[in-house]
Amino acid sequence: MQIERPEHMLDAKPSFAQRHPRLSLFAGVMRNVDKVSHVLPPFKNKTLQRLREVAGVPTRTDQTRQPFDLSPGLAKRVQRLGLNDALRSVRDNGFGRIDDLGSTEFNDRLREAVKRCANETAGGREGVLLDRDPIFEEVVLHPKLLAIVEVMCGQGALLSHIAGRVIRPNSDQGHLHVVQNQLPAPFPVHNQMVAFCWACDAQSFTAGAVKVVPRSNVHRRPPSQEELEQEQDAIALDGAPGTITFWDGSTWHGRYPRRDDGELAVLYLSYCRLALCPKESYHHLGDEWLADKPFEMRVLLGREDGLDTSLGAIGSIDNFAKFVRMTNWSKS
Repeated sequence: MQIERPEHMLDAKPSFAQRHPRLSLFAGVMRNVDKVSHVLPPFKNKTLQRLREVAGVPTRTDQTRQPFDLSPGLAKRVQRLGLNDALRSVRDNGFGRIDDLGSTEFNDRLREAVKRCANETAGGREGVLLDRDPIFEEVVLHPKLLAIVEVMCGQGALLSHIAGRVIRPNSDQGHLHVVQNQLPAPFPVHNQMVAFCWACDAQSFTAGAVKVVPRSNVHRRPPSQEELEQEQDAIALDGAPGTITFWDGSTWHGRYPRRDDGELAVLYLSYCRLALCPKESYHHLGDEWLADKPFEMRVLLGREDGLDTSLGAIGSIDNFAKFVRMTNWSKS
């Protein structure tokens, strides 16, 4: 089943580069024309823009695709990867799932890596895992995940976090919340973040599965205290080992406590839209340079939000305190 798109997109044609892959060099030149202009004949601006359009290279920054209005190339990729039903579900309900993402052997390797890393901490949870085992690189680059990320967060999306957790019997439940809680509400119509849960073991209500409130994403805000306590209409996202569930950045979700024996190993991932990253980086300015600077300078350089650090937002008490404060700042 194909994702429904606005009427004006139904007859969209593939770009020149998509129709003529052997001529992709032309598209590459047009994409980087500013860098190679000294070896090209002189072109008028309108001619150059037309050549870029023919090559499928974006030329205008004032045009925005609406959610789930897929480009012809992305729609073809989604169909080839068998993701139409999953994306229809997240569009209509705020969450989706993918089965059989990897082989049994791959899932076993992932379970072992998650447990090894997560069990290094007393709480059974460890973040900043990308370089801890090569299998984590394979997961974040999985073609099906990247296609979903592009649909949900646009091209150029960033890896936000990757964390492993071992959920043990009688564990506490995770209360309802939203992934993009650092944004002021109402959230933008365009989704800003997407989250995934790769379950290395079977998920169910008693096993400690992820819970979601279907269509809660339409509210475009976090749940109120009353809604958080009642959890009305919440459901468990069941799945066999190796199943990935994912949800919109605005979807209310949490986790049920584990009542079964044994352990549940899961890998959490989130990606975010490339939107408000600073144009310049000042990571090279260390604590020595900042020592005599006012607090406001630390804020301007992102040193007081708990984000984008080697420990992760919840990797230390200091970072977590800053992250909580940042979520309040962002709503002011």
